[in-house]
Amino acid sequence: MRFALASLGLLIATSAFGKTPLTPAPNPGTLIINCQTEGAEVFIDGEKKGTVPLPGPIPMTPGEHTIKVQKAGFAPLIDVFKINRKTQTKLDVELVPISGALRINANVEKARVFVDGKFMCEAPCSAEMGVGARAVQVSKGGFKDFFQNVEAVAGQELVIDVKMEELPPELNPYKPPPPPPAKWYEKWWVWTVAVGGAGIVATAVGIGVWQGTLDRVVDFNADQTYSVTAKPMALTIPLP
Repeated sequence: MRFALASLGLLIATSAFGKTPLTPAPNPGTLIINCQTEGAEVFIDGEKKGTVPLPGPIPMTPGEHTIKVQKAGFAPLIDVFKINRKTQTKLDVELVPISGALRINANVEKARVFVDGKFMCEAPCSAEMGVGARAVQVSKGGFKDFFQNVEAVAGQELVIDVKMEELPPELNPYKPPPPPPAKWYEKWWVWTVAVGGAGIVATAVGIGVWQGTLDRVVDFNADQTYSVTAKPMALTIPLP
């Protein structure tokens, strides 16, 4: 009996012990990132935290973490850092410019962007381009091509707002031309007048034929109206 009670007490104690953590939860630390490259994207452990400048310290769990900072026109920075409990960790990040950056905005969607004849992306978009003189072309079917020569500088972003113009209808293969004007004999009113005139002529001819076949004595009808035309007669009166 005593052995059973002892076993039961040990079981209850073990269960209660399993629900109680052996050590308190780790106290979080914080991270501050100093970077002079505005607009650079910051990723911690693969999760985007925002763009430079970041607002305030970032709460972090103690231990090792990875950081990635990137921006078009710069070499991305990837590093590993450690966060200690109740400690503020500071990281100084400096990105190295390696190429120019181009951002294209267009008034039509999915316009194709070429740099030196090489396809880069579909507007609106951003892309990197080599340093120096570059030729930018924006094209889309049914619109006039846009051309502009630019000077790419490492670490600098060039923004171009493109307003594409639609081709005239006679030169636009993507927009069928309007139908040609109707011929004179294809117009509706011509056939309406012709059919109406033919009906009137046929009615007049029919009435004339019918009237010509009537005998004015045999076929006399009191309900019909006849017209009598009096012809003038010349009278000769002898003088005394």
